[in-house]
Parts: sequence; structure tokens; C-alpha cells
Amino acid sequence: MAHAPNPSSVEDYLKAFDPEAARRAVQFFASWGRYHRLTVRGLDAMPKGSALLVGNHNGGFSPVDGLFLAPYYERQGYDSPVHVLAHDVLFKQPRMARYLARYGIIPASHDHGTEVLRRGHKLLVFPGGDLESMRAFRRRRSVSFGGRNGFARLALRAGVPVVPVVSVGAHETFVVLAEGRNLAKKLRLDSLLRIKTLPIALSLPWGLTAGPTMALPYWPLPARITVQIAAPIDPGPYLALPESEAVSALAAEVEATMQRVHAALYAERKLPVIG
Repeated sequence: MAHAPNPSSVEDYLKAFDPEAARRAVQFFASWGRYHRLTVRGLDAMPKGSALLVGNHNGGFSPVDGLFLAPYYERQGYDSPVHVLAHDVLFKQPRMARYLARYGIIPASHDHGTEVLRRGHKLLVFPGGDLESMRAFRRRRSVSFGGRNGFARLALRAGVPVVPVVSVGAHETFVVLAEGRNLAKKLRLDSLLRIKTLPIALSLPWGLTAGPTMALPYWPLPARITVQIAAPIDPGPYLALPESEAVSALAAEVEATMQRVHAALYAERKLPVIG
């Protein structure tokens, strides 16, 4: 395995990617996908080379939104890994940083994302962050980035297509009763930890959980999950605009596209969890 990565060095993280570790993860994700009766559509739409994959975020701290990577790697192989930006709090401990790097997971920052794309790799981001992954169960039919549009700036500066990765069902694996945004704001968690929610939820086997106990590993409900890889969105038409306008316009197109796909996928579902 490569030497311990330096969180300031994208090159170290890229070198640390371990195809054998990824292969084992794919085997696990494939079995997990069977539990959720996972269906992934549109893999043929995935472009060759560098691209920014943008997903809607679900399921709390569970990596359920990454299940589509199992069929991706089974089809594409491991020569074209998808690197994932994750909250930098996960990289505070060197051992954890080394572990995550083996699977292509990189601490989130604009510079890291830009460098990954400019080196010709695929990058997966979830702009909604905890605002979306911890949204109330009653809002599970929505795609909401909370005004975050840094992903569009990444795509424009790197000149790469944006690939919407839309999933439904993943937010039915547990139940958020209340998001706790006001409490998180009063506790200044955003400025301290970049956390905007402090939710109350129902999950197995814990029953009612709140705040930090949300991080306890839980058994997900067997919700049917469908993932649609939508057609890539070319940032080229926006390049003639001033950057701020281009970023807003591209972000709005991506979010609107994802919401349309999300709504269409949900229209196919008959019941929560069952699908």
C-alpha cells in the first residue's frame, strides 16, 4: 500500500487508491445492493475520462448512496476509479485517512476537487451534505442542495461534464422526524464543524436517536433503491457568462434536472420501503 497520505496532497490520495481494496468493497456493496433490490439505470451514459458526478444525498451517515458504484466498477473495471469528496472531519486521524484513501475517498475542498478533475479522473460529490442526508422523511421526495453551488464552479473551471446521479428509496432506510436546524445554528455547529443539522430520527435497533447518537451504526430498512444516471450536462454553453452567473445557471440546471428525474422515479413507487 502507498505511504500515508497527506491531506494537503491530492497526489498522495490518488496514489493510495487500492484496486484490490476497492474490489472487496464492491463485493460487499453488491450484496448490500441485493438487500435493497438495487436497480441502476443509465450506466451507458457515463462519459469516458474526467467527469463530475453529482448525487443527491440520503440515509444519514450510511454510505447507501454509493451502492451504484458496485455495478459501475463491475462494468468499467478499476482503471477508471471514482474518487469521492467527504467531510474533512473524517480525516483527522491518520489511520482513518489511510483507510479511506484506499477506496478513493478524499477530504472535501475546492482545490482537491479541481485537482482530481484536472488530472483526468472522475469525482463524486453530494452538494446537499447533511442538509439533504438528514432531511425530514416527509421531504424524501425532494432534491435540495441548500443553495450550495460550488460543484458547478468545479465543473466550469475544470471544463468537465456534470453527470447527475439520482437515487430514490435510499432515504427510506431510516426515518428523520425533525432536522434540528435551529438547534444546530444556536450551538454554532456550522462554524465549528460545518454541520447544519442536529436531527431526531427512528432507526433499528436503537429506536429514537437524537444529535450525536445519529452517528451510531444502524440496520437500514430494506427499502427498494433505484438509481438513474442521467445524460451528462455540458458546462460549455455557460462559459461565455461571468463566472458568478455561470455557476448559478449551471447549478440551477443540474438541480432542476435531478429533481425532474427524482420525481419520475418516485412516480414509479407504490409504497415507502416496499417500492
